[in-house]
Amino acid sequence: MTGDRRNQPVGTDIFMEIQRFLADEAALLDRLAYREWFALVTEDISYRITTRIVRHRDGGMGEHAIVDEDFISLRLRVDQLADPKLTLAEDPPSFCRRFITNIRADHGGEPDSYLVAANMLVFKNRPSNDATAFYVGERRDVLHRVDGALRIAARVVRLDESVLQGGTLSTLL
Repeated sequence: MTGDRRNQPVGTDIFMEIQRFLADEAALLDRLAYREWFALVTEDISYRITTRIVRHRDGGMGEHAIVDEDFISLRLRVDQLADPKLTLAEDPPSFCRRFITNIRADHGGEPDSYLVAANMLVFKNRPSNDATAFYVGERRDVLHRVDGALRIAARVVRLDESVLQGGTLSTLL
């Protein structure tokens, strides 16, 4: 295939590589390997999480950013989550399990750039009480190949909630 491939589906080999990358990334977060996960992001990362703003049908649906981070703020958050002395809310750590499904992957605007959309379900349980939380939504990632490996250059998570039921969000999605 020659010419501009932007928004064209990737081939089977690249799709399988992307799917494996997303599964490995989810496993790192489930194991609380935050610093290893952080090695998967680019230095120009944009990491956003939004909730829905619901209006009457004719008003449409909007979004409200509850997390909007760059490389430096995300690194600070990762350092805090990775150190139990700095995160009382996660000591003892929660049990988490991530499910990434319905993956769609297209070529991005640059060579070795991919636009990836997927549905996401994250289950979280606090071992110190019976509180559970589910985070459900859509993730849209931009992945770049850096030195031969896939890296996350941008992530937008659109939660299917208008009010965050878990109260705070101490979970990387």
